[in-house]
Amino acid sequence: MLRVLLILVILFQPLALPQTTADARYYRQLAMKAYQAKNYEECAANLQKAAALIPDHPTILYNLAAVNALLGRKEESLSTLKTVAQMGLIYPANKDEDFNSIKDSEPFKAIVEHFNRNRRPIVKSSPAYTLNEKGLIAEGLAYDTVSETLYISSVHKRKILALSKSGAARIFADESAGLWSVLGMKVDEKRRHLWAVTSAFPQMQGFRKEDDGKSAILKFDLKTGKLLKRYPVPDDSKKHRLGDLTLNSRGEVFATDSLSPAIYRISPERDQIELLYQGAPFVSPQGLAFSADEKHLFIADYSMGVFDLDVQSKQVRKLEALPNTTMLGIDGLYFHNNSLIAIQNGVNPHRLIRMKLSDDLRTFEKFEVLESNNPLFSEPTLGVIRHGEFLFIANSQWDAVNEQGQFTAPEKLQELRLLKLKL
Repeated sequence: MLRVLLILVILFQPLALPQTTADARYYRQLAMKAYQAKNYEECAANLQKAAALIPDHPTILYNLAAVNALLGRKEESLSTLKTVAQMGLIYPANKDEDFNSIKDSEPFKAIVEHFNRNRRPIVKSSPAYTLNEKGLIAEGLAYDTVSETLYISSVHKRKILALSKSGAARIFADESAGLWSVLGMKVDEKRRHLWAVTSAFPQMQGFRKEDDGKSAILKFDLKTGKLLKRYPVPDDSKKHRLGDLTLNSRGEVFATDSLSPAIYRISPERDQIELLYQGAPFVSPQGLAFSADEKHLFIADYSMGVFDLDVQSKQVRKLEALPNTTMLGIDGLYFHNNSLIAIQNGVNPHRLIRMKLSDDLRTFEKFEVLESNNPLFSEPTLGVIRHGEFLFIANSQWDAVNEQGQFTAPEKLQELRLLKLKL
């Protein structure tokens, strides 16, 4: 039972956990020990405490359902397991012996069928581009409407590709510009800059151990491809992993650090990287996006959910998940027409979701799965909104490369596929 884990990208695990999440992990560890000792009462009690801290954590709920079944609490087990199934996720309950006491019941069989239905593909996208270069481990996209150029970042090959309107690809920047793995990117069309975050991942070619934990924000000239300035995260004895960034209309840059949880900012006036926010409630902040009025900076934390950061006051507020949904495992996050579009690759199945916000942008009103179980998916990562459609990376293939920077099965590498979905 407790071997079932939420599918979180190991690369983005934090080194240190804020108190509330440390408590949740602490209770889960106690639950594991109790489970192994067959002290199921204590296991259930600790799982309930963990669930109170992260109520939309599907694996905590699944494990709680399993231990309740072991305790003979059939109704509680079925109710909790049904909630997990209603989240649209896939768990192997029918193969889990912890549920033996209720497996023959009709409600359990109905829940298993619900899990099976969650395997059905929801495909609303269509092909946009296919790059015949393999092994990129592509992560981010950015688009310049002025030149109609699409930019694609590579984690493994340490470069940025520029894709013309016709689909012709060229190298915009590479390792010679000081790139480590390249992740999130954004185009500042007004000032003609391409901003990108780069972090030293073991999965990149030419990785050096002394670079582990180093990260920087880069500013390029869109026309020439020249690196205009490098903004390294200050050396503070911690490891850092910048993963995504966004811009506001003033030209300010905001980036997330998923390893030592923090938000960094570069203002045009000071032109240097500065710490905006650090620590709790963030654990592993990933995608981020401004509301249209730029009063709300929405941040997706892989382990905690979606937050709203007031950049001026530095007040952080969590947006609670709607019933029978989960906000965990979100990578890319985008604001569009009072909704948040998100790539949720930290749950099974990987999917593209949309959360409609209330008029005051303070709560979720509707949750919708736009794409799920697409046969082309091999860990979708980030995307970009372009001309009313969402363009995103369908098959980054993160799992194809190990921490020695080697491909585990080179013959199975796929061409990079980008999909588009009308919003």
